[in-house]
Amino acid sequence: MNSKMEKLTDMQLVLELIKHIENPCSVEVEGRIRNIRDFYLRESQSILPKLTNPFAREYLEGIISKYK
Repeated sequence: MNSKMEKLTDMQLVLELIKHIENPCSVEVEGRIRNIRDFYLRESQSILPKLTNPFAREYLEGIISKYK
């Protein structure tokens, strides 16, 4: 995670991740276009234990469940 992301509140971080989960960017891999939602889902799961705001954690858990 970059230093800009480390300065965000839990809710700001969660909202940023959710934005990318719900509207993922696409990349070309081996000639095929793929979205990178899975990357953001993995990142989200890795930060869950670090979140101290229970509302932010619950919100992110719901989004992860929706797209898993």
